Amino acid sequence: MKEDKFFTNKDQQELLSEIKNEIVTSDEVYLIYPFISKAILNKIEPTFEYCLKNNIIIKIISTTFDDLAQFNNLNEIRKISEKYKNIKIKIEDNLEKHSERIHIKAAIFKRKVKQDSAIIGSSNLTYKGMISGREWNIKIISKEKNDLVHQLIKEFDYLWEEDFVDFSNSFERDFLIQRIKENQDSKIQLEILNQDSKFEYSKKYLYKFQKEVIDKLSYRRFLNKNKHLIVMATGTGKTLVSAFDYKRQIEQVNKKLKILFLAHQKEIIDQAINTYRQVLNDSNFGEVLYDQKIISENPEYLFATIQSLSNRLEDFKKEQFDIIVYDEAHHIAANTFDKTFNYFQPKQIIGLTATPEREDGKNIKKYFNDEFASELRLWDAIDQKLLCPFDYYCIDDSKTDLTGVDLDSDREIFKKINTESRNELLFKTIEKYLGIYARPTALIFCVTIEHANIIATFLKAKNLKAEVLTSQNKNDRKRIIHEFSIGRINYLCVVNIFNEGIDIPEINTIILLRPTNSKTIYLQQLGRGLRKTELKNKLEVYDLISNIDNKYDLTLGIRNLFEPKIIGTNFISTKHGLPYNSTITLEKNAEEIILKSLKKWYGNKNIIKEQVVKYFQKYNLKSLEMIIKDYELTLQDFYNNLDDLFIKTAKQISNYLPTQNDTKRNKNILKQFIFLDNYKIISYFYRRLTRKIEKLNIDYDLDNLFITSVLYEITSMKKFLGLYPNYLKIDDLVQYFMDNNQLIVEEIILILKYKLDNETLIFSDNTEKLLSINSTYTVKQCLAAVGRTNFLFYREQLKVLTFQAGYLTFDNSKQIILADEDGMGYGKLTKYDMENNKFYWSIPENMTLEHKIIKDFNNLEIKKYLFIHDKQNYNQKNMFLKLYKFIGIGTFNNMIVDNYLTAEFDM
Repeated sequence: MKEDKFFTNKDQQELLSEIKNEIVTSDEVYLIYPFISKAILNKIEPTFEYCLKNNIIIKIISTTFDDLAQFNNLNEIRKISEKYKNIKIKIEDNLEKHSERIHIKAAIFKRKVKQDSAIIGSSNLTYKGMISGREWNIKIISKEKNDLVHQLIKEFDYLWEEDFVDFSNSFERDFLIQRIKENQDSKIQLEILNQDSKFEYSKKYLYKFQKEVIDKLSYRRFLNKNKHLIVMATGTGKTLVSAFDYKRQIEQVNKKLKILFLAHQKEIIDQAINTYRQVLNDSNFGEVLYDQKIISENPEYLFATIQSLSNRLEDFKKEQFDIIVYDEAHHIAANTFDKTFNYFQPKQIIGLTATPEREDGKNIKKYFNDEFASELRLWDAIDQKLLCPFDYYCIDDSKTDLTGVDLDSDREIFKKINTESRNELLFKTIEKYLGIYARPTALIFCVTIEHANIIATFLKAKNLKAEVLTSQNKNDRKRIIHEFSIGRINYLCVVNIFNEGIDIPEINTIILLRPTNSKTIYLQQLGRGLRKTELKNKLEVYDLISNIDNKYDLTLGIRNLFEPKIIGTNFISTKHGLPYNSTITLEKNAEEIILKSLKKWYGNKNIIKEQVVKYFQKYNLKSLEMIIKDYELTLQDFYNNLDDLFIKTAKQISNYLPTQNDTKRNKNILKQFIFLDNYKIISYFYRRLTRKIEKLNIDYDLDNLFITSVLYEITSMKKFLGLYPNYLKIDDLVQYFMDNNQLIVEEIILILKYKLDNETLIFSDNTEKLLSINSTYTVKQCLAAVGRTNFLFYREQLKVLTFQAGYLTFDNSKQIILADEDGMGYGKLTKYDMENNKFYWSIPENMTLEHKIIKDFNNLEIKKYLFIHDKQNYNQKNMFLKLYKFIGIGTFNNMIVDNYLTAEFDM
């Protein structure tokens, strides 16, 4: 354990012996090897037996390598997973377009007392890798905190959270093995190039964001909403989400619900029914209707083109289906859509679309109560590796001056940019960044049809393979698109958003020749090139940046490339906040123009306040929701940026009236409500503040939680009585607060309403009345929820507590621990281990085993309320306060003696 080592396999099995010795002396082991053979598993299995008996946790990451798993025996790995409960295994499925192909070969050994260590090198966990092959591997010993071994541990922890196939999940595991076996038997490689549907139905497990969409749909049904419009980028699995959502619904009601799935093309219908069949594990599920196909007399599970169905509406009862799914609804012609939509009366309607804006300029959002059920942002889709990353180039076009030009006027823009010098700039950009001999699949967005023709002619004169595709040559559309997709055409000049049902995954270059004042159009243009294929690593974007009029926001589109939380001018200059593996390059003058625009729009806080006023004048009480959606922010992000009260800003209030804010409370009061995520609490607060709860139905526990929240600054009885000297004469303290803080209450109502309508909240699991597992609370709310703080005299005695230590036993029946994880690398073990359902709390340094808190651990009469620090607001300086997530009521297990005493609780 004292020296680093070097292994070459000259002494056979020395490396394997070292790994086995390291395993049995560890407390936790991380193994990451792309290939694992049965021969080596046989040699290691006695070590696994020892680990099981001694409760040594082992985590293994491996891969399929391809869709045949030629170098991995997944069935043997499954046996290990089933046999040893202490071994957790995850497999990277390399058939997925989103996998990054792990090549790491390493074993990491964690110890609570002795030094950590790791073995890393070229060897796989195979016979050749461990024994007979020419390999180099080194063993390194941890010598201090935050050294190389600890960096390896952190990187493994990061990989462990990736969306790999979890072998402890029998459904995911067995499906993967079944699919691999089918491919091995047939000896074919599953082609995924140019086949978006393979993403949608080649897998029966979900990525994190897809699970979140389904959870959101379940939550909306709980709220009795029955129209759901899901907006997800092309290639991110919309149909798969709808299939899993259907599966969850039928499991909840324990019967198959009648479903109608509609799309505008029969190819989509065929893909969709296959997706549903695989998710439901029923090869006979459903029937299709298109091209005059014969269907059963009374179909219950029907997949149909909307054209075929609309011609036979009279054959169906209006209430024949429980669920209707409209796929790619924005493509459906208006009269056909209206006819079908208005005819049926299902219990649930689901719309799936990449963009809600239709080709005729109308928005299908109106059919779904003018709201999105779920929307996957472009940044998130790229960062989660669902769409390909980008290299974005801002090209200096400062010679083109568009100040005074209406950006909504194509004619005005065309007059300014239709110059020989600008066309030469386009060619120089291609020459510099792409090369004139390159063969890209480049889409060039032009201003008008005339402009597109001019650019195509210009590029042809430069001996580049260019063509134009507009409404004027639509008869040649099929030929042009085919030649473009196979490389006979390298530069395709188009107008507007190019969204008329055309999807060309091979597009690897986007060139933007005009500025736009529409975020929607910008994102649609960019989205044309973000589809993943095996041959495309990145999308290259070339944006010609010109001076535009000050009334426009030049960065309206560009800032969507950055994480919404990143604001101000720093993000564009430091490159922080870009999604996974993406870059942005700014030529000098283009950078100056962009930074100038950013400073104007985001460097000045008055700008966002001006926007709040405008939105409020236009949308009134819907203004908070609208501005958050339009700027693609979370509620927390918005208030962090505004750094003030919304209502005060919107109504331009400078001086409060006596009943608006009786103590001149500032924006900090809002933090007590912005982070709430418990449905029961939020719903009650909303109904209470909107006077929808009769006096007989008042819940004093929830009332006390509310008062504790709004009186967050009260830390003593003296301060409380100073605020309410006539306390005993106040019949209803909540009502009294409402009457004397009308502006504050109006703001809180807006926040609560936004949460109920737009956020996926946590339902109470009946563990405790005010506490739900994984719900977030402020410190004062934690105390009120467990009954330690009380402001209501008719409940029991007043309890006003100053709480700083983070732990407390009270009433001889309750103990509360607010635990902070070690963020400084001092060796504390405080954490919640979700996989093993254990809670660890490293006790303060000055606390001994004789301390009352520790002695109370063994008292079974005392409930242990355990919370872990929630860091969701750490990067939001204007929203910062200590938050804690409720983990549950724990049972003390034992005390771990290490650098710090650490209490272990079973949850």
